Amino acid sequence: MKPPDNKRLVVKSVVGLTLLLAVAGLTGLLFREPISAGATWLYERLGLAGLFLGVLITDTSPLPLTHEPVLFLGVSAGEDPWRILAVTATASVLAGPVGWSCGRLARRSRRLTHWLQRRFPEVVTFMDEHGAKGVAIAALLPIPFAVSTWLAGLSTVRFGPLCAASLLRIPKTAFYLWLLVAGWSAGAP
Repeated sequence: MKPPDNKRLVVKSVVGLTLLLAVAGLTGLLFREPISAGATWLYERLGLAGLFLGVLITDTSPLPLTHEPVLFLGVSAGEDPWRILAVTATASVLAGPVGWSCGRLARRSRRLTHWLQRRFPEVVTFMDEHGAKGVAIAALLPIPFAVSTWLAGLSTVRFGPLCAASLLRIPKTAFYLWLLVAGWSAGAP
């Protein structure tokens, strides 16, 4: 894998974080009542278990999904941010070992293995060369975490270092949750 273009990654990160804050603020300002009502209705049915499963699914899926809408559901439903953080950070950390295990299972399917290797050849090479460091980078930056964990499972990355790298999802989840809470609060009438 080529070394990442640091300037481009920083710009992409800053723009993405600014947009996340702005969208949370604008939705809080313009659509607070219907979003709160819908989120509360959904949250009353799914609760913390729904937040947990939502994050686990999005952070384990090799499709390009993000768990911020799940966090936003909890925020806009009025759940305590500390409870949201505890549940969703746990799910996001657990997604690392689950994704790694999916990658190990994918080794049994030549078709799936070849598809992943063809789709993400630089990531496969990077995982082979840098091990869990690639997962750590994906855990913190706006890089698909699930892809890195699946490919780590396909490569030579060991389980223990993968689990350690997955712990970096805690500060990332906390930071994104903080942005959502700040934006939602700033959009309050």
